Amino acid sequence: MSNEKPCPCGRDTSIDKCCAPIIENQDKAETAEQLMRSRYTAFTLANEDYIMESWAPETRPEEVDVDDDAIQWIGLEIEECEKGGVDDEDGSVTFTASFLSSGKLCHLHEKSRFVKHNGLWYYLDGETGSETKKVGRNELCPCGSGKKYKTCCRGKS
Repeated sequence: MSNEKPCPCGRDTSIDKCCAPIIENQDKAETAEQLMRSRYTAFTLANEDYIMESWAPETRPEEVDVDDDAIQWIGLEIEECEKGGVDDEDGSVTFTASFLSSGKLCHLHEKSRFVKHNGLWYYLDGETGSETKKVGRNELCPCGSGKKYKTCCRGKS
């Protein structure tokens, strides 16, 4: 991946120093939150292999379809972490992931559960909810650019 762009997971560091080493199996997630952030980043990169590898075998689907043209990820907010630390065997992370899809601003709310097998964290499952709002052409773009939606992300979604 090698670049200095900000990590999509929202941490104030480059992707190379944050989620890329975990996604590229050069490092491991030490906590459930780190795994959750790396999975979010993998979704923004449409990295289906990592998403599947980081999913617990007991709940992993046969396949996952990450269509990178269908949505534009625009942000992640971690709301709460329960357990999921270095010395824990399970934990949960509650978050909101925001994205644009077909001119609508969507917020996916999830409380994800994680388990550790043989020292590695895996996504187990989650309780989800969502909300959707149409973005007006002349509204400020939800990506945070400060531009109007019609001159910013409207052409990308």
